[in-house]
Amino acid sequence: MVGANGLIPDLVTGSTDLTDSLETLVHLAAAALSQLAGVPIECALVLNRVKRARATAGTGTRPVSLARLEGEVGEGPLTEALTGTGTAAMNHVDSDFRWARYRPYLQDAGFASVLGLRLSLDEGTEAAIAFFAASSQAFPLPVIAEARSFTDLASRGLRLALELQSASTRASDLQSALESRTSIDIACGVIMAQNRCSYNDAIAIISKASSHRNIKLRKVAEGILASLPGGAPDTHFEH
Repeated sequence: MVGANGLIPDLVTGSTDLTDSLETLVHLAAAALSQLAGVPIECALVLNRVKRARATAGTGTRPVSLARLEGEVGEGPLTEALTGTGTAAMNHVDSDFRWARYRPYLQDAGFASVLGLRLSLDEGTEAAIAFFAASSQAFPLPVIAEARSFTDLASRGLRLALELQSASTRASDLQSALESRTSIDIACGVIMAQNRCSYNDAIAIISKASSHRNIKLRKVAEGILASLPGGAPDTHFEH
């Protein structure tokens, strides 16, 4: 596939976070389709995840604006790709009567052809990518077939990038929990020494302060440690 070499490594190892991965993907996709179609192509992508805000990426302001517009008007190539067969092509924007609310914006942006394709991701996650061209008939069947091959590869790369991001988030949450637990335990030790009380009594004191001041246990504990003569001890774990 033209332009697809190194796609998965670029999405995973060549990106610092998910946003970077999405930006990398749309630029690689635009370059690949530009070669295939023989005309300049712009690209946009939307990613929907459970309990997460929709993520949008694009090669410029026009494709990004059009992608976000679909969320407002409820139609367009990305929407049709996600809810229909997985492929939505419009090669003559001026004479095609689909997407009556969306199409005028497509024309105003200067695009005469558009192609939307769904990416194959894990359950609970969905994404689609759209390609835009200023010339009509930019996406004949052979180009669409090659574009599908590209999105198959892109789907594998994006699935891996999402898995790595999820693993990184879990590791960060665990580290934060360990640091929080350590701060609370050390603060309990300070209270136990000062008040000659049990661990349970110390926890009760911190909990009461947390409830009274409407702040988290960890913040109360950190305040206790910060008031020590030598300052708060280091409770951070190495990655």
